[in-house]
Amino acid sequence: MKLLIEQGAKGDSGVVLLRSKLRAVSRRMGFNDLKREQMELVCNEMVTNQNKFAEGNGLVQIWETDHPRPALDLFAFDYGKGILNIKAAVEDGFTTAGTMGKGLGAIRRLSSESEIYSLPMENVGDCPWHGTAVWSRFYQDNHDVTLPHQIGGHTRAYQDSAFNGDMIQVRCSPNKTRWLHMDGLGHGREAAEVVEGIGYFLDDETPVDGLMQRLSQRLHGTRGAVGMVCEIDATTQTFRICGVGDMIAYLIASGEKKAISFSPGVLGHAHRTPETTTLSFPPQALLITASDGLRRSITLHTFPDLWRLHPQLIVLVLGQIMGRHNDDRSVFTIRLNPSMRK
Repeated sequence: MKLLIEQGAKGDSGVVLLRSKLRAVSRRMGFNDLKREQMELVCNEMVTNQNKFAEGNGLVQIWETDHPRPALDLFAFDYGKGILNIKAAVEDGFTTAGTMGKGLGAIRRLSSESEIYSLPMENVGDCPWHGTAVWSRFYQDNHDVTLPHQIGGHTRAYQDSAFNGDMIQVRCSPNKTRWLHMDGLGHGREAAEVVEGIGYFLDDETPVDGLMQRLSQRLHGTRGAVGMVCEIDATTQTFRICGVGDMIAYLIASGEKKAISFSPGVLGHAHRTPETTTLSFPPQALLITASDGLRRSITLHTFPDLWRLHPQLIVLVLGQIMGRHNDDRSVFTIRLNPSMRK
């Protein structure tokens, strides 16, 4: 995932810039005229909703992704009062503003994939945010690619620099998903150089602990990095994870959040021999991996009902609200594709 623009929805100049960027990116990516028109309609609905219901107190982001296949994402995030009944709000004709009530429903119809999350002021609890988040994805074609897992990825550099020391590399096969998640020490150009091109180490066969040992050897002589290699097998419903250093992994299943710890140290420098953790990964489970750019004060109650939604919306919400703004940050989430559940 690459963030192309983040723009406030309030003010004519910002909205003009957002629409101009959307047109340029969609043209460059090769979307046809119909898809581009649908994107603009969705973007307009996002901006309109923020101005109506959050007094323009929000932002819209455009993201480009190439996994599982090329796509363009729109993400609207506001600090309004929130929506008490999402299910009703996406039905055509539902309105609290005296309009035709087609906004959220139109976003869902026009998008290839979409998801909506809202935390009303009345239900905030220990969350530092209330408002609404809307994610909309557009694929270049309608060809259905069925993969074993749904995934979500979010990486953002400190101060939106061109250099990001956080890296996520994913490989998918018919029944298995593997990913490498790394964080070069520090931030900026030197941290980015540590992880640049390192994704080629990720193959389909080498055990995850073997990959960690190879990575550590490869990073000798650099400032080093922390990282993990993870693998989920949809057939056996298990996952394996092996890591070194200060990173985060959470398994959410059966209403509980389990933290997974890693061997202390730094890849390329001194560290204990990394050990592999193998756990059950049932159909409804969600796994989250993140660098230390994500705050660790998250509980299941911080974002009620978020965890059952699409992994891409989850990472965008977590990155926006719980990300530390003094470092690179990255979050990855994964769950079994609902179409493969028995």
